[in-house]
Amino acid sequence: MQTNTGKIRFYGYCRKSSEEDDRQALSLDSQKKHIEIMRKAKNLEIAKTFSEAKSAYKTGREGFDEMIEGIKAGKANAIVTYHLTRLARNPVDGGRIIYMLDEGLIKTIVTPEKIYLNNSDDKFVMSIHFAMAKKSSDDTSNFVKRDITAKLNKGEYPCFAPIGYLNIDKDGKIAGKQYTFEKQGELMKLNRPLKRVELDPFFAPIIKQIFELNSTGQYTMNKLREISLELGLTANRSKRKVSKATIARMLANPFYYGAIRWCGKVIEPEELPPATRHEPIITKELHERNLEVLGLKSKQKNNTTVYPYSNFIKCGTCNGTISGMTAKGHHYYRCVRCGKPTYIREEDLDEQVFAEIEKISIDDDFLKLAIEELNKANEVQVRSLKEIRSQQERALQNCKTQMENLIKLKISASNIDGGLLNDEEFIKQKKEVMEQESKIKRELEATDGNANQWFDTAVDYFDFTTNLKNKFPEMAPAKKREVFQFICVNPILTNKIMLNTEENPHKFVIELKKNIDAVITANLPLNQTKKGFAQDETPFWRTGRDSNPRSSP
Repeated sequence: MQTNTGKIRFYGYCRKSSEEDDRQALSLDSQKKHIEIMRKAKNLEIAKTFSEAKSAYKTGREGFDEMIEGIKAGKANAIVTYHLTRLARNPVDGGRIIYMLDEGLIKTIVTPEKIYLNNSDDKFVMSIHFAMAKKSSDDTSNFVKRDITAKLNKGEYPCFAPIGYLNIDKDGKIAGKQYTFEKQGELMKLNRPLKRVELDPFFAPIIKQIFELNSTGQYTMNKLREISLELGLTANRSKRKVSKATIARMLANPFYYGAIRWCGKVIEPEELPPATRHEPIITKELHERNLEVLGLKSKQKNNTTVYPYSNFIKCGTCNGTISGMTAKGHHYYRCVRCGKPTYIREEDLDEQVFAEIEKISIDDDFLKLAIEELNKANEVQVRSLKEIRSQQERALQNCKTQMENLIKLKISASNIDGGLLNDEEFIKQKKEVMEQESKIKRELEATDGNANQWFDTAVDYFDFTTNLKNKFPEMAPAKKREVFQFICVNPILTNKIMLNTEENPHKFVIELKKNIDAVITANLPLNQTKKGFAQDETPFWRTGRDSNPRSSP
């Protein structure tokens, strides 16, 4: 690949996360095949392809960092990847990519649906992709938390049940490796709909005996392990003697008297719905006696105070963590490492965060104009995807033709003795064509899925930032923390002043907002504002707008 600025040398980058929110991403092998297809189609020179299985939700990926250092050293000056989200799902790494593109260290980034260059439009689109990828990950995390809360409210344990209990799937069958025909048969004798967690008919009586023996204070952990094995209680996976740690956790777990412990809080049986809560194996009194024998306190700490900015800001002096505390009715933040910690009240930090929010917070008029421009830009994206889909459909039809020709050759009169195509060759070639056809079908599905992805991502971004400065002061602390992490990138606190240490991933939105605010004045009616916005003041929306502006409607 050649440009007017010289030869382009690429690094390929593939990433597959093991995180739950990324399980739908293509495998590393599939991503490598896509990169190889792009290499051949676009005649790219790829110096090296980096591949790693690690989440991009936080910084610190070895392969990604090695790739960035290689680009800084001049070994490559472009990146080819399956999708921008493979590069980053956090604002820090996303900001590094955009900054290097801005500085000319990266000349271009190539993906199947788009080629990103060092121009304001492409960098703006990338900034939205990276920012919304972070928000999408946060949203997924919040969804999981809400799902767990919903299960707890229904009286269901949201995790794998401890030894002595069985998880039941939606079909009423014992889930996973716990299943045995004998246990399933015993549960069917209950003659009632099974709950999501049921007593293990074989292990539950043994568990109760262990609790009763330990409550006497006459047995060591090793002795209890031996007794458990003699009674038939074994580890779920190894089928061997249960460990001392397993016995200790079991004896301290309130789950066995019908409660649920979650995030340091114990939900008592009477707080759970009777229809869905699990059956106890022991009484609460027996549980308390076992805690006394173990030397543990049954009282659980429940700290409900939420500090929006705690553990996310670093100290500018020692790089320690800034944590929240409460004193005399006020919330303060200070470094836990410094000999001379800096104390700052939460209200003062609120003001500084609010100043950052004001930079990207937009109003309804801006949103309306932005959506109009996004619709225009989306038309270009849709046309590009249509062309890609057309190429994929032709490739799919070519596979079907190959398969038809292969079958015709195999059954032709000239091939009765297998001289032209024997059984082994036929099976091998048929498999290759079917694999190619299956791959193209997956690519078609991905193309269809990407049809409105860019537009939806941009709209979500603007919806999130619309009137954000008006919403922020009234937000709950947990919601403030979510917004703070979205807005600020690796912030540091020095002399009670908070600063971002990385390239701001929202900078193109900020610059665009400044340009629009310069046009919108109190003396201009709305229709004149639109005209000025669409004609002269939007270099960030479309390449070449300044050199060839469209006339106003």
